[in-house]
Amino acid sequence: MALSGNMRRGGALALCAAFCWGIISPAAKIVSAADIDLMTLMIFRSLFTLAASGLCLFISGQRARLHVGRETARFYFICGAFSVALAGGGYLKSLAYLTVAQAIVIHYTFPLATLAGSMWVTREKPTLLQVAAGFIIVAGVVTGMGGSAASFISVPAAGFIWAALAVIGISGQALVARRFSISHETDELAMLFYSNLFGSALLIAYKTLFAGWGDAARVTPRLFALMSLVAFTGSFLSYGFFYAALKYIPAAVASLFCTFEIVVAVGLTALFVGQAPSPQETAGCALILIAIFCASATPRERR
Repeated sequence: MALSGNMRRGGALALCAAFCWGIISPAAKIVSAADIDLMTLMIFRSLFTLAASGLCLFISGQRARLHVGRETARFYFICGAFSVALAGGGYLKSLAYLTVAQAIVIHYTFPLATLAGSMWVTREKPTLLQVAAGFIIVAGVVTGMGGSAASFISVPAAGFIWAALAVIGISGQALVARRFSISHETDELAMLFYSNLFGSALLIAYKTLFAGWGDAARVTPRLFALMSLVAFTGSFLSYGFFYAALKYIPAAVASLFCTFEIVVAVGLTALFVGQAPSPQETAGCALILIAIFCASATPRERR
């Protein structure tokens, strides 16, 4: 199937972002097993990305790119609130109330939320095949988690609210970043710097007030190295790829491509944790790959 140049570039960038995000799940299992609060990992990722993006601009002699106007600063704050505070923090908090299966199934409705929002925020109408891909992804996640319909009906209200905030965060960041990139020249490094500056400030305030920092004393040199790897791949590289992808493809399509993260997570878990995928997980990954193939089709190719 021949794809347009923008679809090829944007799709490749989105898949790279998904691959980097896929590393987070198996690594987070190791960190959590050491009794480290995953909110601490999220804050570390954000601070690492803040430092790395700032260092890149400093070394390259392009500190002037950090001088932004009020409109751009407001956009960066919104991105930080959506991507770091809501998407990251909301998902982690939902796990305190929901089963992993419930949290993941709700979380991966974000492509459908992005598809719906794209008609209003970016004025980019999704195709019927892309809408179908969104529902196929949900079916793939439900299949992969091996849960019955009954297990997803009784969802605690608090857990649902946190999970819904995470969905709003991940779809909102995609829509806002895409909307801004249509009318402005975007700078991925500056976006990474400011979105993580604002987002980490929100999470640090929350953790300081409601959870504390006692778990930080349990971070060993080995865990610090693992957390640094996760921060570099799962935040610095992944969001850089993701924001770059939104220059070429609509937010809805980027969100559909990013569900490849699940396939990567299942594969890496089998490789590094020694947990072979079950038949249900294999079937779920197959459905997700089908959905990504559907999302890559353009209207011209389906006439």
